Amino acid sequence: MLMLRLIKRNMICKNFLRYYHVGSVETPDKDIPILYGDEISPPVRFVTMTASFLGIDLDFRKIDLFKNENRTESFKKINPLQKVPAMVLGDVTICDSHAIAVYLCQYGNGSSIYPEEPLLRAKINEILFFNSSTLFRLDSEILSGYFSQQWPVNYKKVEEWLMALDYLEYKLDRNNWLTGNKMQLCDICALPVVSSMSQIIPLTERHPKVGQWIRKFEDYPFCEINKRGLAALRNCIDIIKTVSVNS
Repeated sequence: MLMLRLIKRNMICKNFLRYYHVGSVETPDKDIPILYGDEISPPVRFVTMTASFLGIDLDFRKIDLFKNENRTESFKKINPLQKVPAMVLGDVTICDSHAIAVYLCQYGNGSSIYPEEPLLRAKINEILFFNSSTLFRLDSEILSGYFSQQWPVNYKKVEEWLMALDYLEYKLDRNNWLTGNKMQLCDICALPVVSSMSQIIPLTERHPKVGQWIRKFEDYPFCEINKRGLAALRNCIDIIKTVSVNS
């Protein structure tokens, strides 16, 4: 029995290290990018899922958003915008999830999900920019309002979100994935945002292909990262619900 426990514990440790390399604070490996973030954040999950898919180790350092650790003076020195993720490579810091993920693809031979072919890359970039300008903007506005107990969500924001999903539904009308019949970087990018928002604005029959698209990720091991983040998010949502009911 003891041997079985040791084997199981070793397997768990190896599984964990597939997703993150947790380096020593005192003597970090300079070749491993340091990523500051919180898995509850969709952009952070986008970066860690991309790294996991590409087999790139990250020295992950948690910045607890619900403890306002992103507002501390020490983190402001890393990212004056006080947002996550932030990735540090030597004396260079990159503070946008899309830029970080693109860098990881170029650094880690990510041509399988971020091809060099100009037209296909343009289609991928289109969704990356749509995520930055629309999907995540709405996610941030709606969830920030929710956690400030501004509930129910303004119907105009809800309709704007549904219209954004309409666009994804359109993209998925003839394809299994957002740019064709193969998963690309933009799919990994949009997944954590759409799945996070579905926790408070569930998908309906209006967007059946979006639901099918989300389920396709179950075949990929990196999806476990998204599941962990969603579990943390649901826990926070439940706390807010409990507070609202009891107040």
